[in-house]
Amino acid sequence: MAILDPITNWFAERNERERQLLIVMAVVAALIVLVLPLYLMGSAISDIEDENTEIAAVLREIGNSRASLAQREAESEAARSRYANPAPPLGSFVEARAGEQELTLREVTDQPEKVIGEFTRRHVRATIPNVGLRPTILMLADIENSPYPVALEKIKIEHFRAGDRYNVQLGLIAYDSNDETEAPAGEGPGEGRAGPRRPR
Repeated sequence: MAILDPITNWFAERNERERQLLIVMAVVAALIVLVLPLYLMGSAISDIEDENTEIAAVLREIGNSRASLAQREAESEAARSRYANPAPPLGSFVEARAGEQELTLREVTDQPEKVIGEFTRRHVRATIPNVGLRPTILMLADIENSPYPVALEKIKIEHFRAGDRYNVQLGLIAYDSNDETEAPAGEGPGEGRAGPRRPR
């Protein structure tokens, strides 16, 4: 208490206005001492939470990218396997698929081949007259699901009379790899390349 006496005496010697000002200053200083650490601590916690949220978002993005990359790799592998199995002559291929559904081709026209980058595109057009819709759809599905790099380029169906009878015109394309380098053991020809996307 003796140590505080000079301060108490000095405070008592101040006038009323000075004492009120000193009290206000002391209260403000006390609030700063008490509140500022709490504010800084809360701000630091908020920053940490924001960083954790950003890290979680980055981890989710990495996880999604990993799944996407795995899917792309699987698609690429399927494409390599598909292009390693060249399609047979397209006219014979279409005729065989039509024959399985007891359909008869009338016109089969081979189109000029075209080189596209490292691939040669073969193209054939065919007409199937007076056929039912169901066997036609089954034939088209069989073509699309074949193990060869083929795709339906054109389908035109004309309903020329009453009933389930149609004239069908279709175009079929196939891609052959032009890579003549020797494939490593266990791989088919041209298996290292995926080629162009299958047209739709």
